[in-house]
Amino acid sequence: MKQKLHLIKILANENGIALVVVLLVLIVLSVMGLSILSLATSNMKMSSVERNYESTYYIAESGATYRMNDISKQLDTVYSQATNLTDFFNGVDAAMQLGQVIPYNNFEQSFGQQPTAQTTIEKVPSDIPISYSNDYRITSTGKINNRSRTVTKVFHVTWKPKSVVTIPASTVMFFYGSITLHNVSVTGSLGTNLLSGDSNVKLTGVNTNNTSINYNLKTPTYLPPFPLFSISSTPDILSADTTLTMNRNMSFNNLTVNAGTTLTINVGNVNRSIAVNNLICNGTIKIVGTGKLSIYVKSLSMGSGSIINPDGNIQKLYVFCQGLGSGSSLNNGIIYGSMYATNISSFTINNSNGVQGHLITDATSINLNGSAIPDPKMIYAPYANVNLNATMQGSIIANSISSSGNNNTYLFTFVQINYDNSPLFVDNGTGSTAIQDMITSEPTREIN
Repeated sequence: MKQKLHLIKILANENGIALVVVLLVLIVLSVMGLSILSLATSNMKMSSVERNYESTYYIAESGATYRMNDISKQLDTVYSQATNLTDFFNGVDAAMQLGQVIPYNNFEQSFGQQPTAQTTIEKVPSDIPISYSNDYRITSTGKINNRSRTVTKVFHVTWKPKSVVTIPASTVMFFYGSITLHNVSVTGSLGTNLLSGDSNVKLTGVNTNNTSINYNLKTPTYLPPFPLFSISSTPDILSADTTLTMNRNMSFNNLTVNAGTTLTINVGNVNRSIAVNNLICNGTIKIVGTGKLSIYVKSLSMGSGSIINPDGNIQKLYVFCQGLGSGSSLNNGIIYGSMYATNISSFTINNSNGVQGHLITDATSINLNGSAIPDPKMIYAPYANVNLNATMQGSIIANSISSSGNNNTYLFTFVQINYDNSPLFVDNGTGSTAIQDMITSEPTREIN
């Protein structure tokens, strides 16, 4: 009995319980603190890894940008020293140091680590091999704290032909053989290889107070080489309100747009090219995106009422046309763009038919007629007789130029063919340069 009472007293004694509770609380808090500390340390390590991972991408991208900027600066010198396409690309390849690893270390330190980028450039096959353009790929690897990521960028370098056609700065019309103008207002100079007093110069009703003629210029007859291009074996496109999204340059054997249908070509924000053996347009070809489109075609057929680039921005489209389809004529439709055409004998241009932009051609006959033609243009046709019977703006270089005397208004001002892919640069003594946009690039992409 006494033992039971003694045990009850011991169990009922609460002396020292606070110490036990405090110790238990400290143990629990210590465990929780260690867990939180471990979690925080883990998160810091993960944040550091993630930060380094993200940083390496931007380091790699910056390395590619640095290298591209260096190349752009050197191309000005290479172009100025080159006399032809071969010299130019030999100089380009040397300046790019193909296959060599070029480091870039001009980065601020990040948490005590020095970022670096290793870059290389290599020549790569083109989607569409074109005689005056080469493709290259820059690879850049960004590194920091044993982490690395690699990006690539494909870019295109285009030779801009140097002019062998030089005319005085104020010249708005140049003719090799003859000129006959009736009731035409011309502000600017006329140029010719003929001697002063030649009977082939006939100006009637022309305000000669504002017009002068530069004789005996000795400007050679010149037509730039038509760009060579090849087409790989690819499927045909038969348009039935189709959208063609271009994430690269493309080629086709046959591209047909039926009457009443629209082929929408989305070039995105990059300049793109299409090469095609036979382009048959009886409907509408619409170009969307902020980039420009070049079409290289061996045989072009335009049906009645057909339209290429209906938005009307002639800066978005350049067509290299090597000939027409059997029985076809460009006069059947309208092309809102510029063109270099060969093997086509004649053109008729007005505000609802024909080529609305610049025209380079070996044609022998060009007729401008009908209502006013709104877009300023250069017509470069050194073998053609150009007959003016429509109000127009721009400049003309031709074998002969004649007007019908219908009192049309001609605002003749020098207009340079300034499209990226233009094969011709006319030096009119104003100090302008042909080397703009020698480099165009694709978006940067990461590789694993």
